[in-house]
Amino acid sequence: MKIKSLSHTGITVRNFDRAVKWYWDVFRLPLVSEGQMSKQELDVMRNLYKLDDCSVRFGFLLCPRGGVVEIFEFSRTEEPNHRWNSPGVTHFTMDVKNIRKWHDKLAGRKDVEILCPPQNTDGNEWFFFRDPDGNLIELIDLKFNYFVLRVLGKIAGFFMRKGPYKSYYTAEA
Repeated sequence: MKIKSLSHTGITVRNFDRAVKWYWDVFRLPLVSEGQMSKQELDVMRNLYKLDDCSVRFGFLLCPRGGVVEIFEFSRTEEPNHRWNSPGVTHFTMDVKNIRKWHDKLAGRKDVEILCPPQNTDGNEWFFFRDPDGNLIELIDLKFNYFVLRVLGKIAGFFMRKGPYKSYYTAEA
């Protein structure tokens, strides 16, 4: 069995319509599908959502090259609790070109909270910000590493499994 790709990331928003408009205005991600789940449909997933008597509206925003951001608007929500140092999914990242232009564009918006100026790590430029609902987003310009990850990724993964990261892939005695 094999994983084909990372399919999508899911985020909860307070207002579905506002989120669709914001993700279009900022990233040009079109809404390609939308649906609703009733309280009865969600009842069988109570352990997943930990909410009783709740309905949800959801939609899929299409990213270039096929990635998807799935948004959820619940009829009842809790206060956001997005912390980078908490176990669990902390953020999602989009690969872009020209981090400085992105930073300047987003810094001019009142509905964006910039969390740090552009940083440089191993030749990658990146920064973090929050969307209007507090979801943590990273923009990164992988530069040459884009080629390494996308084109040479399988080959690099093979050599890393056999070399410097070998201890992760061998059974302990």
